[in-house]
Order: sequence, then structure tokens, then C-alpha cells
Amino acid sequence: MKPKDGFDAAMERVNHLLLLYDVLHNTRSRRIRKDWAASFLDLMRWPKGEAIVRVDGKDKQSLLILRPGLGVDHTRFTHDYLSELLRSAIVATVAALDRYVHDLVLHHSWALLCRPEGSIPPELKKLSLPVLATKQALERLRSDSGARPGHLVKAALQEHLHRDHTFQRPDDLARAAKMLGVEDFWGEVAKLMPGRTDKGQVIEKLRTVVTRRNQIVHEADIHRKTKAKKITLRDISRTTAEDWCAWTRSLVSAIDKVVAAAV
Repeated sequence: MKPKDGFDAAMERVNHLLLLYDVLHNTRSRRIRKDWAASFLDLMRWPKGEAIVRVDGKDKQSLLILRPGLGVDHTRFTHDYLSELLRSAIVATVAALDRYVHDLVLHHSWALLCRPEGSIPPELKKLSLPVLATKQALERLRSDSGARPGHLVKAALQEHLHRDHTFQRPDDLARAAKMLGVEDFWGEVAKLMPGRTDKGQVIEKLRTVVTRRNQIVHEADIHRKTKAKKITLRDISRTTAEDWCAWTRSLVSAIDKVVAAAV
């Protein structure tokens, strides 16, 4: 599996979150007409006069009917309530980016380590492997001179990367690029991003997305206050969530091309 395959699979889950928002967000502003409700109850053979709740999704492409036994009313289908799906989409998007960069470094690291020592990127040389993993690799070679214990080294490297490195913020991604020996990483990525943009704009946008992810994950997305009588959440819109998710897809596509050309 290529690194981008894992990213694409993770982003499919993001698509599901955005779709759920569209399906569940109630666009209906009026109460159910009594004659419509009566006809529906009769069709379903439910008790006459039952206080059902009707939810109309985006563009009336979905219709959800709730019975009173659930104890759920229309307030659970407002933007304020369902915005948690949008927050989850942003968190999942950054997680997909993080996993992608981890996989990208691991995918190319073994080939880079097989180069002459002077050709290995200095940042990659700084990575340390557990003594036990090194011992196991050496033992494999002693018992069989033709053995290829690369998978032992790659497994140890994978564990080290996931344990000690986070690849989310711009500086994190730049460090990953140095491990792969990519020069002028952000400048090259910016050239492949949609529209006219420079590396400063790309870096700032990523910083904005990741900062918001951290506010959601570490602060429950609640406004910081020294004195507060009421808990208020930061605003999040469907448009913003979709834009950030789409932008991150473009970012990963650009990174994939830059690294493929450089390594």
C-alpha cells in the first residue's frame, strides 16, 4: 500500500462525516402539516395523533422520521448540535495528513538508508533505532548471510516515528521533508497548489487548520474565558470544514508529487 492510499482511505471517512451532516441537518423551518402527518401515520400503521418529528436533509435529498419513544426532538438536528460532525471532520483530516507523512517517511527511508553513507539525508541519520531491533537484525544476518532483515529495521523505524514524531504543523512537515532529502520543500509544494499561492500562504493555512484541530481536541472547542457564566463553543461552518478538507487533499497531492520527484 502506498502512503497516499492510506490517506485516501482515511479521507473517505471524512466524506462520510460531511455527508452525515448533510443528511441530518434539518433544513425544514415549518412544522409538519397535520394532514401529511396523518397520512404518514396511516401508511405506517402507527397510532393516530402520534407526535412524530420530521427532519428534511440538504436539498430535500433525505427524510428522517422520529417517533416520540426515542425522546429526541428537532433541536438535535440543528447546526449547533450537528456541528460536532464538522469538528470531527477537521480532526480526522489532520489525522489523515499525520498518518500520510509518517507512511511517506517510512516508505522511502529504507531505500535512502541503502545509499552510501554520504548520500543519506542528515536528518534521517539522526533517527535512532532500539538496540534490540539492531540485535535481531544482526542475528538474522549471522545465521543466514543471505538474509534480508530490512523488515525488522523498518518495523523499528515505524515504531520510532509514531512514538516520537508528530507530522501536523508546517515545521513538522518540513522536518519530514529533510529526512527525505527534499530541498525547498514548501516552495516546491506551493507551486503545485491550486490557484496563485506562495509558500507563506500554504504554511499559514496549514497552521490555521492544525491550530483549530488542537482547539477541538485539547480545549473541547470551548472559548477561553477567565470568568464565564455560560459555556460557548467556537463557530464552525459546513463551508469552512469542507474547504479545509478539500485543501488538505490538494496539499497531500502536491507533497506526493514533490517527494516522488526528489527521492
